Amino acid sequence: MKAIGLLATLVTSGSAFADVSLQLTSLLERHALANGVDITQLGDLNVADVTQGGDTNYAVLLQQGVLNQVLLQQYGSGNQAQIRQFGNNNTADILQQGESNLIQLEQWGNRGFSIEQIGNGAEISIIQY
Repeated sequence: MKAIGLLATLVTSGSAFADVSLQLTSLLERHALANGVDITQLGDLNVADVTQGGDTNYAVLLQQGVLNQVLLQQYGSGNQAQIRQFGNNNTADILQQGESNLIQLEQWGNRGFSIEQIGNGAEISIIQY
């Protein structure tokens, strides 16, 4: 999954796309043991839509740009999410359903989030600037 994050960085930060309205969408679905995703998006209208189902789900998402949006759904046992959004219109919609739910959310910009945790270990850390 690291290759997708690197591809997103290359595509949206290139100077050749300066005059082009670009929407980069990462849509990932993972169903396995110890599944994880690491996405970095730099640039204009980035969207990360991640659905994970399994035993040990983790997601590390970094967005820097204009219209950042994260849609994250984690179903399983170990659900962990670290989301960092820098720049303009940040939104994060997060659903965690399972045993140990952990969210670390950091937003710089217009900031907006919706979080739902269902399970025993609900822990949330939110920093907004």
